[in-house]
Amino acid sequence: MRAFLSRLNSSRFTRGLLAVPLVLSLLITPAIAGSTEIDEQVSEASEALTKASAAVLAAAESLKDAQAKLPAAREAMSIATTRETEATAVYNKAASDLAVSKAAYTAALSKVTSKEAEISQLQKKVDQFARAVYQQGQTSQWEIILESTSPSDLTIRLQNIKAVSNSTARSLDDLLGAKEQLSVDALVAEEVRIDMQQIANIASQALIDAQNAADKAAAAKVEVDKLVKQESSALKIAEDDKAEVLAQYNELRAEQKRIAALSGSTGNQGPVDPQATGPLSWPLPGRAAGGGVGWRVHPVYKYKSCHTGVDSGAPKGTPIRAAASGVVLSTSVSRAYGNMTLLDHGDGMVTMYAHQSSFAVSRGDVVENQEVIGYVGSTGFSTGPHLHFEVHLNGVPYNPMGWFGASRTVVPCWG
Repeated sequence: MRAFLSRLNSSRFTRGLLAVPLVLSLLITPAIAGSTEIDEQVSEASEALTKASAAVLAAAESLKDAQAKLPAAREAMSIATTRETEATAVYNKAASDLAVSKAAYTAALSKVTSKEAEISQLQKKVDQFARAVYQQGQTSQWEIILESTSPSDLTIRLQNIKAVSNSTARSLDDLLGAKEQLSVDALVAEEVRIDMQQIANIASQALIDAQNAADKAAAAKVEVDKLVKQESSALKIAEDDKAEVLAQYNELRAEQKRIAALSGSTGNQGPVDPQATGPLSWPLPGRAAGGGVGWRVHPVYKYKSCHTGVDSGAPKGTPIRAAASGVVLSTSVSRAYGNMTLLDHGDGMVTMYAHQSSFAVSRGDVVENQEVIGYVGSTGFSTGPHLHFEVHLNGVPYNPMGWFGASRTVVPCWG
C-alpha cells in the first residue's frame, strides 16, 4: 500500500503542518495503547492519512489565521466598547445638565415675562396720570387750591395734590427700575439660553459618538464571533480527522490480520523456507517499487501502523500481472485496501494486489504467470493510483523485495 503521506517531505502539506503548532499541541497523543516506542520516525510517515488531510491542512491554516486576527479584533471590540461607555457617560451627563439648564432658562424667561407684566401695569398708571394732566391743564391744581373753603380744607387739598404727585413720581421711578431690571433679566435669560444650546450641542455630539462607538463595538463583536466560530470549526475538523485516522489505523490492522488468516488457510501449515520458494515476476513490468515495508508513523497524531508490502506507482488502468501461476483465492473490497485480489501459489505462498480500479479475474480462476488479474487504481485508503503488493508465507507477510534482490525476511513490524 502506498504510504498516505509520501508527499510530506517536500510538499506544501509539510510546511503547513509545521506552521500550526497549536493544532499539533492540541491533537498530538501518544502512540496507540500497547504499542512499543518507535526509535525512528519514518520519513514517509503515515500508512493511513485520509483524504481529509487537505481539509485538516486548510483547517490548520484557518485556525492560524483566526488566532492571528483574534487579538486585534478583541482589542478593537474592547476599545469600541470603552469608547461607547465613555460617550454614553458624556451624553448622560450632558442630558442631565441640559435638563437643569432648561429649568434655569424657563425660570429666567418667567422672570422676564413677570417683569414685562409689571412694566405694563406701571406704564398704564403713568399713562393715566399723563392723560389726566393733559385733560385738566396746568391750572387745575391752582383751581383746586383756590376752591378750598377753609384752612383745613386747603390743607387737605394740598396733601391730596402732594400724594398724587408722590405716587406719580414713584410710578415713574418704578417704571424706570422695572425696565432696567428687565434688561438684566433678559440678558441673564440669553446667557442661560446660550449655555443651554452649548450643552445641547455636547449632548447631541455625545449621542452621535455613542451610536458610532456602539456600531463599531457591534461590528467588532461580529468579527470576534466569526473568528471564534472559525477557530472552533477548524478544531472540530482536526478532531474529527484525528478520530478518522485512528479508526482507519485500527481497520487497517484488522484487515491485515484477516488477510493473513485467509492466506494462512490455504492448506500448507508447516514451516516454510522462504529461500526454497520459487521466483516471482514483478506485477507491474517497467514500474519501480516505491515505499517499502516497516513502521509508519503519523506525523501529527503519532499513531503507528505496519506497512506490510511495497507500493508501485502507475497510471490508473495499468494492467496488473500475476507474480506467478496460481489460483485466485479471493477478490474482495474493503475500506482499507479497496479492490483487492489474493492469489494462492501453493506451498503456503499467497500474493496480494490492492487498490485496483477493477478486477480481471474471479475467485477460483486459474491464472498463469504474468497474466492480467486487474488494473491499477486508487481505491481504499489511497492518495493516488498505485499497486500495493504483498507476499505471504503461511499467513505471515514477508518483504516482497526479497524475491527481487533483497533478503527474504518477515516484515519487521509484524507480530
